[in-house]
Amino acid sequence: MNMAEAMKYKREIQTSCSIDVKMLDTAEDGIVLCVERKTLDAEAYKLLANFASENALTLQLEVGNFLISTHALAPR
Repeated sequence: MNMAEAMKYKREIQTSCSIDVKMLDTAEDGIVLCVERKTLDAEAYKLLANFASENALTLQLEVGNFLISTHALAPR
């Protein structure tokens, strides 16, 4: 995802779901959004999963973090 998309989604998730989101710039996948798994309870996870689904985003669990992107990410 590009920087403008990442900023837009980050703001929307923080506003509508009250979830802290970080941005990561990766060499392989470009910019992805990151949410620490340990900061989410079941209800917050449900909100995040619904947001990802409604916006056609992928939500993957990688090394204790949920990564959100516009496409499937390669395993690390």
